[in-house]
Amino acid sequence: MRGYLQPMQTTGSTSQLNLCGLSPLELADVLESAGENRFRASQIFQWVHQKQVFDFSAMSNLSRDLRDTLARHFQVLELVPVRHAVSRVSACEKFLFRLHDGEHIESVWMDFGDRQTVCVSSQVGCALGCKFCATATMGLKRHLDVSEILQQILYIQSLPGKKVRNVVFMGMGEPLHNYETVCKAVRLLNDPAGLAIGQRRITVSTSGLVPRILQLAEEDVPCRLAVSLNAITDEKRNALMPVNRKHDLDQLFAACKVWTEKKRDRVTFEYILMDGVNDAEEDLKGLRSRLSRLPCKLNLIYYNPTNRGFTSSDTRIYERFFEGLKNAPFAVTLRQNMGTDISAACGQLLVEEAQAG
Repeated sequence: MRGYLQPMQTTGSTSQLNLCGLSPLELADVLESAGENRFRASQIFQWVHQKQVFDFSAMSNLSRDLRDTLARHFQVLELVPVRHAVSRVSACEKFLFRLHDGEHIESVWMDFGDRQTVCVSSQVGCALGCKFCATATMGLKRHLDVSEILQQILYIQSLPGKKVRNVVFMGMGEPLHNYETVCKAVRLLNDPAGLAIGQRRITVSTSGLVPRILQLAEEDVPCRLAVSLNAITDEKRNALMPVNRKHDLDQLFAACKVWTEKKRDRVTFEYILMDGVNDAEEDLKGLRSRLSRLPCKLNLIYYNPTNRGFTSSDTRIYERFFEGLKNAPFAVTLRQNMGTDISAACGQLLVEEAQAG
């Protein structure tokens, strides 16, 4: 439980604690300091995370005095839904939220038939500057706090017909750049008093922050790991993803090997095929050679239209890569393309001033 603890956040204009970002242990400590029983913390946590109830007066199994105490000590800074787009070609919806300081983020809900997945943002913008990604054009404005991450999921979960089974940290931002906050959010998602989403249903994606991958491998954070790879030589990856100039492929794969050994779990590599960039026969052979050395899965991903100057490889190229890798000693899939018509697909999330206004 102590792994939950980090400095409590008082986001906003008052000194009240933001209830949604607190663990049951932190909540119990605050209740005890206010003269209340610690065991009430689990009840309150369930109201917020299982029932998506943020109005203290509606928490019917709590005494009036306790509800008054909550109102004095806590606040819930809710995300404000600004726009909701529904895809006409796939079971995908995109949500634009306004934060308490006027910044905006996007989240995506996807229904794959056997599971519903929410793709969450971890930052407003991103600092890593991947050349093919629309979010990179925003730069990094700030990190999200725990409550802002969780409320993306809680809001969508509260909608009719929505039952979130999987969460992927693949929205706006580099999750491992906001490391402590993302780790706490993962733990709270997994908490049995909350949504109780299992470890195998939470995936944290990274562009390759090697020190943080190694740290994550050592810590008790209930998630799986995905790595945005997109090139199999340092020359190509340096050009596409500036992070590779600091943490090259040898370092990245070494860190991934540590992850598989410590966690006894495979890594998922994501590879966006871009016409004339990373879709040659030598790239296919390089993938097969390099990925055969550790337990992993490879997702081949269609490049989705942005204003970054890249185009997707031809469908025949995807099929050639899939056929060339399907007998490799690792799993390979062609990821289902969802939400391209509402700019909700991989690499398309972008908040522009006109859109946010």
